[in-house]
Amino acid sequence: DLRRHRAQGRGRPGEKMRLKLSHEETPKHTSLVTAVGFYKTGKQYELVSCGDDQAVWKWSVEGIPMGKLPCNLDAYCTTMAWMPRGDNTFALGCTDGTFRLMNQMGREERRVEAHKGAVIALKWSYDGSAIATAGEDGSVKVWSRSGMLRSTLTQMPRAIYAVCWSPDCEHILFSCESKIHLKSIQAGQKQTEWKAHDGLVMQLDWSLVNNTILSGGEDCKYKIWDAYGRPLFCSAPLDHVVTSLAWSPTGQHFAVGSFNVVKLCDKTGWSYCRETPDTGSVFSISWCSDGTQFACGCGNGTVAFVSLVDRMISWQNMDVTLGEDNIITVVDIMNETKDQLDSKDRVTDMSLAYGVLIVATTSQISIYQSTNWNTPHVEDLKEPPTLIVQCPHHFALVDANGIQMISYEGRPLTTIKFQGLRADFLNHSTLSVCRDAVCMVDPANPKQIRVFDCFTGRPVGNPIQHRLDVTKISLNQQGSGADRTIAILDKNQDLYITKALHSDRTEKLGAMVDTFMWNDNMDMLIALVDKRLQIFLYPSVVFVDKDLLPKTQLTKNCTDAGKFAQIVAFYGARCVIRKADGSDLVMVTTPYPQLLYKHFEKGEWEQAVRLCRYVKSPELWASLAGMAIHSRSLNTVEIALAAIEEVDKVQFVAHINKLPDDVLRSAELALFCKRPDEALNILLTHKRIYRAIKMHVRLHQWKEALDLAIKHKTHVDTVLAYRQQHLRQMNHVETNELFKQYAAEVEVDWETVKQKIAMEKQTELANAQGAAGM
Repeated sequence: DLRRHRAQGRGRPGEKMRLKLSHEETPKHTSLVTAVGFYKTGKQYELVSCGDDQAVWKWSVEGIPMGKLPCNLDAYCTTMAWMPRGDNTFALGCTDGTFRLMNQMGREERRVEAHKGAVIALKWSYDGSAIATAGEDGSVKVWSRSGMLRSTLTQMPRAIYAVCWSPDCEHILFSCESKIHLKSIQAGQKQTEWKAHDGLVMQLDWSLVNNTILSGGEDCKYKIWDAYGRPLFCSAPLDHVVTSLAWSPTGQHFAVGSFNVVKLCDKTGWSYCRETPDTGSVFSISWCSDGTQFACGCGNGTVAFVSLVDRMISWQNMDVTLGEDNIITVVDIMNETKDQLDSKDRVTDMSLAYGVLIVATTSQISIYQSTNWNTPHVEDLKEPPTLIVQCPHHFALVDANGIQMISYEGRPLTTIKFQGLRADFLNHSTLSVCRDAVCMVDPANPKQIRVFDCFTGRPVGNPIQHRLDVTKISLNQQGSGADRTIAILDKNQDLYITKALHSDRTEKLGAMVDTFMWNDNMDMLIALVDKRLQIFLYPSVVFVDKDLLPKTQLTKNCTDAGKFAQIVAFYGARCVIRKADGSDLVMVTTPYPQLLYKHFEKGEWEQAVRLCRYVKSPELWASLAGMAIHSRSLNTVEIALAAIEEVDKVQFVAHINKLPDDVLRSAELALFCKRPDEALNILLTHKRIYRAIKMHVRLHQWKEALDLAIKHKTHVDTVLAYRQQHLRQMNHVETNELFKQYAAEVEVDWETVKQKIAMEKQTELANAQGAAGM
């Protein structure tokens, strides 16, 4: 029974994922393998390994030895790193204190005297422009890609066992004894350090994608830290020292190696599976850049190739599992169906959402519709994709060439490129797609958000500037154009929303937000805040009446989620939260907002009012008020505001309702929404000079009112009359020289002013009646 299988067998999504480990029966290396490294050749991948036998071997991605490289090493190799964006150049660190730059054929291009004693660790920067080395002499040095010394970053009293770069390539992370140190490559910057382990810190890695740090030590533990050194996860002690670890290029997993142990873990720390090969200590781990497999250099001379098997993804009532031999199994729990899909090539990535399954290989993508699994749309690829992001209408495919927008029929829509785009920085948190827009956090400037048109690839407006680094963005899926909204979470854990087309209108929704997500088919937003689930029924209310925001929120206790939980799905009234241990927690919210949104979309205000009267929820009434203000349904606004006892606002809306024409109502409604500049612009555009002057007066913008009256040569006496009345009420004396001058020149007579105002109102009423008659 498939439903029973789902209920009993899926505490953790992907918990069935396992490692398939293979290696040669007779090791090619005659001594321990100290370093391995994958590199890309065209659309395929190959591996190079080196060991204490001073031999360097080349391997295919399937684990077949392709031959020994003629490197002729005269020292023992300790570490290896491939240039990320280079011409297939790799660097070898050696025990004689040198590192060598080698080409893929094994020829030594350059030898650099780097350290006194062995070079223990060596890493290329992510942009391939520099290389960092650390050695037994306790120094960390930065070199150019050609091997010229740029700087000696630090000198420590003990050997340094691990070094890595920050994602922005501006800082270097290294370990000395039990501490981790973070130092800028720019001189004069303060160095950060913290105690990480009880023994020596042996291994470090910093994920380019999720910006978190991984460390392993002699205390047999591995730990996860954020970019500021705050602990996120600490493992139980292993039986032996952690000898290697590495983040997956996707940032979703990491691998840990120890004596006769290989573990695959989720990015939050919990373990998918554990293998115990009889290979001795795992001294080196290197991931293939598609994130589907990694290689291990082992203590008995073995090079082990490890594939991720039984990867599983889910969407609502469907589970998709990638098994061995690239067989994809699709299980529909509701309909109790099971389908199998075959792929000739090795599957590198899958994505399932909105009833569409996208399967990527190194050379093709296949697009399957849930209504017909038998005939996918197949398209050839120039480059293997690194990321797939879906929305209800199309999807984004990220590769080395940029961001390709593709319809679910397989039709290319556009390709988004710009100077400085680094596709390898993008992930599901920093790239979002909707019906008509694509937005991303600028890889070169994390305080900046860029918005592009889905169909032309052109930028939409100017980049949105945020005051802090942005950690996550998400576009709403409801509406289009001016209603397009971006939710922003920054490094202070503050949540904001902004209009994609009007970035000057950014409003704060909450603080100390751990994670958030838009609903998949309406504009509800859900956030996890300090073990509480906060549901924003209509977050866009901040753009029409910010005072109503607290009244549109529902809060549910969520202590079961624990620390570091993430919201992974929010559809209908259900929210799925993934806990730190990998298990899923399903929370059910109220179903009534879905019905309210349906009435809102169709403009069925009478039915919406009936629904709110039936439910008797203040949050639903406040949401209806915000929706009605947005749609300018003033009668509904009055009813909704009265239901939540906003008496002053009801009176103001009643005043707006009595105005004779749409121009005045639009201006007053803009003023109600706290957008006075927009209100004045409406009046001036339609040449309602008296109303514009009167609005300045109501806002106590006296100088602007007088300037406007002087400019149009009308109602100067009106402004002076109201000014004098205001001063008398406040017991103040006129001090403004301009007002003094015109008070001396213009005679103020209240009877005359009242007559002029009455004439203006009669003219407005006559024009409105004439327009209605036409």
